[in-house]
Amino acid sequence: MKGAKILIIEDDRQDACLLEGMLLDHGYEVGGIANSLQEALRLFHAIQPDLVIIDIFLQGRKDGITFATQISDDDDTRKPFIFLTSAADRNTFEAARLTAPFSYLLKPFNELELQYAIELAVEKFAGAPAGMFAMEEKSTVMLQDIFFIKRGNMLAKISLDDILYIEVEGKYSKIVCSREKYLVQQPLKLILGRLPAIRFVRVHRNYIVNIREVAKVNLTDNEIVLEDGRSVLFSRRYFDDFMRAFDVLR
Repeated sequence: MKGAKILIIEDDRQDACLLEGMLLDHGYEVGGIANSLQEALRLFHAIQPDLVIIDIFLQGRKDGITFATQISDDDDTRKPFIFLTSAADRNTFEAARLTAPFSYLLKPFNELELQYAIELAVEKFAGAPAGMFAMEEKSTVMLQDIFFIKRGNMLAKISLDDILYIEVEGKYSKIVCSREKYLVQQPLKLILGRLPAIRFVRVHRNYIVNIREVAKVNLTDNEIVLEDGRSVLFSRRYFDDFMRAFDVLR
C-alpha cells in the first residue's frame, strides 16, 4: 500500500533516519518519529497512522511492548504494527509475541523484507480479499495473483500465471514455473485450498496443474501435455473434476 502513513518509534537517531529514508524512497509517508513512550502515544493519536514500526527498547526499557499493548487493547485505536529490534533473545520475543505483531524483524533490517512486511501488514489489517493468505510456517505468502516464497532472508515473487504445475517431492511440494522451480514445506492439499479453483486443478495425488497451460490430454496414457511440451500424469479419481474446467466438444 504505497502512500501509507507510518509512525516510527525509535530512540536511535541513526536507525530512525535510515528507516525514514527507506520508507520515503518506497513512496510511504512518515507521519512522525518518536523516541519515547510518551511521545509515541501523543503522535499516534495525533496523526492516526496506517502502520507503526516499533523498536522494543526505548531508553533501555521495553516501552515498545508497552506501547503495542496499549494501542491493541482498544478496537477503536488498533493499528497494525511491526517490531524492528536488535533484541534477539527468546524472552523478549515471547513478550513481544503476546501483543500480536504483524511481524518481528531483527536489525540490521533487510530492506526488501521490511517492505514486504509493511505491505502485507497494511493489506491484511485492512481486510484484504480472499486471495491474500499466509501459509503455515510463513515460508510462503500469497497476495492476490502473486506468490512470495521465502528463500533465506529474501522473498521471491512468483506470478500465478508463471506456474505450470505443482508436484509432490518427498516431504515438500515443488512449484514448477516456466524458468524456475521452488520447494515449499506445505502439502499439496493445503496449497490447492489457497489457489483459485478456476485456474488450478488437482489431477493426481501428486500433481496440481494450471489449466491455462494445458495443451492436450492423452486419454490412452492418462497424460496431460502442457504448452511447453512437459507432461504430467492424471488419475481417474480426479479426472472428472479436471474435465469440468473445459468445454469439450464431442
